[in-house]
Amino acid sequence: MNLGKDNISSNPRCRILVAGVGGGACRVLDGILADWAEPPPMAAINTDDRALADSAIPLKLMIGRTIAKGMGAGGDAELGRLAASEDKDALRAMVTDYDLLILVASLGGGTGTGTAPVLAQIAREEGLLTLAYVTTPFAFEGTRRQEQAQEGMALLRQQADAVIGLPNERLHAMLPEGTPLSEAFAFVDRMMGAGIRGLWTLLARNNMLNLDFSDLQTLVENSGNECCFGYGAGAGTDRVEQALGELLEGAMLEKGRVIANSGAMLLCVAGGPDLALSELEKIHRRFQDAARPGARISMGAVVLEGWEGRLALTVLAAEHWMPPARSSGDITADDLFGAPRETAVPEGKGRRGRRAAQQSELSLVDDRGRFKDVAPTIHDGADLDIPTFMRRGIRIPT
Repeated sequence: MNLGKDNISSNPRCRILVAGVGGGACRVLDGILADWAEPPPMAAINTDDRALADSAIPLKLMIGRTIAKGMGAGGDAELGRLAASEDKDALRAMVTDYDLLILVASLGGGTGTGTAPVLAQIAREEGLLTLAYVTTPFAFEGTRRQEQAQEGMALLRQQADAVIGLPNERLHAMLPEGTPLSEAFAFVDRMMGAGIRGLWTLLARNNMLNLDFSDLQTLVENSGNECCFGYGAGAGTDRVEQALGELLEGAMLEKGRVIANSGAMLLCVAGGPDLALSELEKIHRRFQDAARPGARISMGAVVLEGWEGRLALTVLAAEHWMPPARSSGDITADDLFGAPRETAVPEGKGRRGRRAAQQSELSLVDDRGRFKDVAPTIHDGADLDIPTFMRRGIRIPT
């Protein structure tokens, strides 16, 4: 997704750090960095010295020198966790003075799976809103990587404000049969890059129709720690229908099931100078029709140079939505295009103070007992033998 030249001021609306953890994530960021005229600050975090040296990402952090010795984690998530723990001070210094951390990781390997939860915890302690974009392994990558990915996902959901999972198996369904392996991985990287780029465009630029940092904060803090991402694009006279069809009927949002179940979503519309108000109204109406009654749709729109005749839609949707109250002074795209209003929001939800009250948690152990030597039950990339509350990172209060 090439969003053209990114004209932002020296004082961006939201201070964003994009951090890639592990080799797979750094490869994603290298790919979108080459196509990004004025990117946000980016960081590469790895245990592999050679991979870091080959990366074009300007800010690099080698972790776990005494443990991994610059050779990588060898697919061992515990080694990745120990490497991150060894360099917690350096990770903390990296995230200081930002509002939002976009954490990128490919789960299933060692460094990304082990380090991502540690980095998310540090960012949370420093008061950042933390959004994690992660991929999970293809089925052919083996049971061990899938199990390790699920364990890492559960830990990450306990620390990040929201985790956006892009299961490789779901993305694979969008590719023609016989697609070469290298092209399949490149497609996954492009989809993740589109999600990151669309979110950054909404928050950092001064757009035609803005979304604020508070819109994202409200979404993720009431999402049950889990969000879904979708992308659609179109060109020509029927660009709106093309983009809506790709987004609402594609595999990324399970052919519209995610939108139908979602209680709230952020929608970014990117187009050229010919982007019309009637097109925005049509897009918003289609999402209202596709979503469940009363769903909260926050829409932003950006006009980009050189995009005549083109349109791209990115959406961030919360399936497990716990609606907050809303202030009578808030005006969103729902108000512009006729969605029902909600009730008042309590005051005083500042970013830095929002983590002060921590709920206690039951100490529940994942003990398989007599079934410890039985092969796990894997369905759609998820280990069904892991309790649901652990897979989704749900904290159970005492």
